Amino acid sequence: MQKIYSGKQLDILYAQAAQVDKLSARDYIERAAVAFERELFRHYSLGGRSIYIFAGAGRCGAYALSIAQLLARKGYAVYAYLFYRGGKLTSECEAVREQLSTDSLRLEDIFTDFAPPRISKGDLIIDGLFGADLQTPLSEGYLSLVDFLNATEAPIVSVEIPSGLFAEDNSGNTLEHVIQAERTIAFDSPKLAFFFRENDPYVGAWSCLPLGISPQAQHDIDTAYYYVQDASLSLSLQKRPRFSIELPREKILFLTRQRGYIGKTQLAARAAFRAGCSEVHAFVPAEEALALSVALPELTVHAPTTIHPLMDGLSAYKTLVIGEGFGTDDEAFQLFEQLMASYQSRPFLIESDGLALLSRDLKLLKKLPSNSILIATHKELDDMSGYFRSDRERLERALELASNSGVYIILRGTYSAVCTPTGAVFFDKTGNTGLQTNGAANVLTGVIAGLLGQGYLSITASVLGVHLVGLSAELYAGRYSERSLTATSLVDLLGDAYHQLEAN
Repeated sequence: MQKIYSGKQLDILYAQAAQVDKLSARDYIERAAVAFERELFRHYSLGGRSIYIFAGAGRCGAYALSIAQLLARKGYAVYAYLFYRGGKLTSECEAVREQLSTDSLRLEDIFTDFAPPRISKGDLIIDGLFGADLQTPLSEGYLSLVDFLNATEAPIVSVEIPSGLFAEDNSGNTLEHVIQAERTIAFDSPKLAFFFRENDPYVGAWSCLPLGISPQAQHDIDTAYYYVQDASLSLSLQKRPRFSIELPREKILFLTRQRGYIGKTQLAARAAFRAGCSEVHAFVPAEEALALSVALPELTVHAPTTIHPLMDGLSAYKTLVIGEGFGTDDEAFQLFEQLMASYQSRPFLIESDGLALLSRDLKLLKKLPSNSILIATHKELDDMSGYFRSDRERLERALELASNSGVYIILRGTYSAVCTPTGAVFFDKTGNTGLQTNGAANVLTGVIAGLLGQGYLSITASVLGVHLVGLSAELYAGRYSERSLTATSLVDLLGDAYHQLEAN
């Protein structure tokens, strides 16, 4: 997992990298410039266009100046503007400034007044004014500078973070004076602000480039936020012993009381099988049992006239899934309470209808078995806990519920977040717009249930399940198009997603 550092923690990180890795500030800045240039070439053709680079007085400005020198040496038309704060530069920025060669680089030092250049639509702007350590809204001349840059039609690429945006909480920020980047390129750690929908107009598409800081240099820096990566998850995959065929098979149970939902139950059950669970059971209405058995012969289908005959055998299941098709009427609510009273030894997996039942009485959250998992969209969390003005507030509420109730809450979205009872959050960037397809949520539920059925801990099942489904969506888009993605396609590509993790 990649730690997500705050602006202050980045200073500690660089200090420890200098001590442990013998990585000087100058070395790090040069690495950042080379990595930035390489990433820039992946997305933009620079030939025939002017490049305007705006550098501030801090570390971010040092990055920008080093990038300007690198591009100018390769023959590009680079115009750089260095803005001094109070007539001064930080030691990092001053060191880079002193070593600049102005033979090929057009550099203007700005102390007070600034005459804006004429920037055309075909040019490129690189924003390196302020970095992740910014903690107060922009003021004075920087307001007009940011407004000028945003008003140009040229694309803006921000170094580290769009200038004016805070790295974490922007609830007290003045967002109308923040750089609106088309792309943001960060180093070593994405910023927490990248994962919130309200910041998307400023961050744009983003990437985070590793610059070679060792795990030893990062070891003692504690953070509550993590960014999920393939390499770390590959280590969490269970080994499958050669003689595991002889071992008892664990079971999971999907509970579908209402008619008309066996298609969704089938999707979730297929996903559970593809996730590696060897025995999946489903309770469905009697009149739909035969159709489901024929459609998915591997599934064990229960269809008693009432659920009560199953109650005595609940302890045999690794998890109970209460979601779409369970129902939200009074009878469903009473059954939900009975299940919680009878099944306390294993976690529940709850989504859709189960969340609606919890919304009727949030006190039920504390009656759930510990380590239960809730999968909620942003709207579903709002329905449970009230309207939130921002994703940042929504995340804080999900963390509060998870901590107070001892459960895991997965906030499904563009960047799904797994909120844990300990206060840690795991963000996942995999996936694409194809995941809005009908049934994708059922696939995610099935995958996580299937992982729980194999004995994975709730934290691992949650993080790994979200990642596997996201990878499946990306693999499909790579072969076809995210526009044509269906939930069935997600299930079919789960094996390929596993293969990609295993290859790491």
